[in-house]
Amino acid sequence: MIRPFHLLLLFVAVAIIDSLGNNTLPLIDRDEPRFAEASREMRQSGDFVIPRVNGEYRFDKPPLIYWCQVSSTQLFGESDFSVRLPSVLFAAATAVLTAIWGARLYGPKIGLCSGIIFGTCLQLFIHGRAAVADMPMIFFFLSATWVAWERITNPKSRWLWLAFYISLALGFLAKGPIALLPVLFPAAFYLSQRKGFSFHAGSACLGVGLLVLIVGAWGIPALIATKGEFFAIGIGRHVVMRSVAPMQSHGGNGLIGYVLSLPFYLVTIFFSFFPWCFYLPGTIARLRRDLGLSERYLLGSIALVFLVFTLIQTKLPHYTLPAFPLLAILTARQLNSPVPARFLAGATIVLYALVGLVGFSWVAPYFPSKAAYESAKQPLTQETRVAYTGYDEQSLVWYFRYSVKPFLVHLSPPEVPHFLESASSGVCVVTKSELAQITIDPGWKQIAVSGFDFARWKIRHSGPLPLPEPIDLVVLIKMPAG
Repeated sequence: MIRPFHLLLLFVAVAIIDSLGNNTLPLIDRDEPRFAEASREMRQSGDFVIPRVNGEYRFDKPPLIYWCQVSSTQLFGESDFSVRLPSVLFAAATAVLTAIWGARLYGPKIGLCSGIIFGTCLQLFIHGRAAVADMPMIFFFLSATWVAWERITNPKSRWLWLAFYISLALGFLAKGPIALLPVLFPAAFYLSQRKGFSFHAGSACLGVGLLVLIVGAWGIPALIATKGEFFAIGIGRHVVMRSVAPMQSHGGNGLIGYVLSLPFYLVTIFFSFFPWCFYLPGTIARLRRDLGLSERYLLGSIALVFLVFTLIQTKLPHYTLPAFPLLAILTARQLNSPVPARFLAGATIVLYALVGLVGFSWVAPYFPSKAAYESAKQPLTQETRVAYTGYDEQSLVWYFRYSVKPFLVHLSPPEVPHFLESASSGVCVVTKSELAQITIDPGWKQIAVSGFDFARWKIRHSGPLPLPEPIDLVVLIKMPAG
């Protein structure tokens, strides 16, 4: 087994890599600010059942990530760093879990290499710091996948049975039904050997009962409080509709677009799994020659993950990240010499450090929401009312509610003058293009802010680089007289 000290070093190293620059880089619309603000409002309201953003219900995800972010901000205060910290810790823990399982299968050297490969792949560097629900789900997904393998050789173990269904339940509480996919992995393993497998109905029913009990402890009060909307929207819209239609333009439209998007993950894996993607052809070639039982299980599980997300119409590069720990184990076994791998890991870490420490600092001023808040925060009070028009990004809510208590208001341009005139202290963030539609009071302070909409990434058609379209905002500020 791997020495505990080495596992600790792996955990700390991945946590540091995924933490660099997290308090410098502003939260990236659209998802990060929604999760962060929902956690803030959960803590402020004391309602730990129903997440809300800007006072409105948020049904997108179950509550585990919000609970983790609430705990983090309670300990370390509200900041971009603290709401990202749970993802960092789960990313590091997943790397350690990958290493331990890899060591159990193929020895400590391959196990430690597995953890390093997963901990340094590009998609983890991106999502291991994101204040979203993926990393808790991936940790429990991997836990359930490993335990399901152990249960193949020891099906009567009560501890393995308990660990399996608890992992499924916690994964579901992190990101919903996709966390239940490991249920299929043992069946796929047996089918790959053309062998039948025994299904223990009593054990499965008890396990499902335990899973329902854990999830229901939150889910039933949530359904009652929202009169079933949490299920209808959280499952109906964000799971079913995401499967049959591309959401937010993530995927091809129509039958032709769907067919053309089928190879999406076969292409993106060579970016997501960077730099270890260079070893994938050799890994595939070796598996075609020599496929042991454990490799059948790992490969079948990877294939199922890729198959499910390939068939789902909405596509994003990180959707297949749950398969990356398994891919890391297979890749680690392929490495013949540790010297090139050490060099590659070291060079990758240096690159990530430069991005986190230098790149994030360089790009941070171009995030318009935080820039707008920084330009207006000095005169803000808890009772200041804030509105926005033409620029509808949740990051405005996250940053301005550092200082103000009321929720932000979305206005049309003609409504802005009445809003500011009726407020003793008010701020409105407007796009420069809509400023001409607003009757400006000479007493209002105007601050111009420029940046880029990194979330929507609408490519501008001028210039040599594929940069997003620029955004020009004007912050209108009305403060009390005197």
